[in-house]
Amino acid sequence: MEDIIEATKKLNQMLKESREYKRYIHAKTSLRANEDLYRQLKELKQKYKEVQTYWENNPYDDIYRLCADNDWLLHNSVVNEYLRAESALSRLVRRMLDEMMRDFPIDLE
Repeated sequence: MEDIIEATKKLNQMLKESREYKRYIHAKTSLRANEDLYRQLKELKQKYKEVQTYWENNPYDDIYRLCADNDWLLHNSVVNEYLRAESALSRLVRRMLDEMMRDFPIDLE
């Protein structure tokens, strides 16, 4: 089991050295330098999460309205770079997890 933990630590370090992680950290630092912009994006993400979590019907209209109302924020260059970097890092981590779990199918029965 210790060898698995050590391999995980090595993988973690490799992830921190990746282009995607470095881009994410840079974008996050840039975003957090503007407290107001950071706060507004954080609030938008919370509202988006609430729509996704608590919707009873198709949330499309609520999400569309939320994005339209915050179009100026989503198209801000600092915010846009952060969201793109966050998405790229998330895709990389998801690919890593998919690869690790490929030979371990989860039985949902």
